[in-house]
Amino acid sequence: MICMKPLIIEGRYDSIVTQLSSRLFRVIKDSYAAVIHTEGEFAGKKIYYESGEDIPDPAAVSNFGTDDPQPAIYFEEVENKQIGLDFYLELKVQWIENFNDFRKGGDAFNEDTLYSDEVPLIQIRFQLDPAEYPNILSTVAMELRDTLRHEIEHLTQSGWNVKIGKFIKSDQAMRTKIEKGNLPAFKYFTLPKEVDANIQGLYYQAKKQRTPFSTIANEYLDLFVPDMITPEQKEIVLDVWRARLPALAIRQEL
Repeated sequence: MICMKPLIIEGRYDSIVTQLSSRLFRVIKDSYAAVIHTEGEFAGKKIYYESGEDIPDPAAVSNFGTDDPQPAIYFEEVENKQIGLDFYLELKVQWIENFNDFRKGGDAFNEDTLYSDEVPLIQIRFQLDPAEYPNILSTVAMELRDTLRHEIEHLTQSGWNVKIGKFIKSDQAMRTKIEKGNLPAFKYFTLPKEVDANIQGLYYQAKKQRTPFSTIANEYLDLFVPDMITPEQKEIVLDVWRARLPALAIRQEL
């Protein structure tokens, strides 16, 4: 007999990610208007930068948008009683002339304790080249869904939104060693918190693209080969992810 509970819960996560990513995607599309704005602004925030202008760091630590060098262009509190999720969500976008690149980022500002009375924050970031509009939008949509699902998974691992059986203790000491080069970079992908978050984000992306999960996972890790990880280390990561799939009730080949 197949247990339907994991499938039902998974469907609820898919639903909220679909709703939120659609909302944020519309804002990103609209924000292109900053490119023709006299001050490069959208929603009262400067987000378009011409060649030679100083570009603030979009990943600056947020205090709910009050002191960021690059302020968010979208902010809301998300409450979903079905899943039991409550968090703040903000979006940062930069359109950069002659950028010739595509960068996205995401962070979950969440307490590492088992329980917390502090509502966490998910921050989503994009740096885009206006010359690639509108063709870049398909990539934005795909990466937006993956990143949002990834960060929501982190919220369930500790703090305000922790779920029964999903708590994972702080791994900051290991992260610091990796950042300082005291541990090989591939270890980041095998951190318990990152294993689940990466799998859930990439699995959701695979479903939306109707592409085999193994293809999506391999393509993602290939982005880091050989600059960050070796082909052999990539296989180690895949082995770790593969062993974790049954516990997440994900019936996919990897």
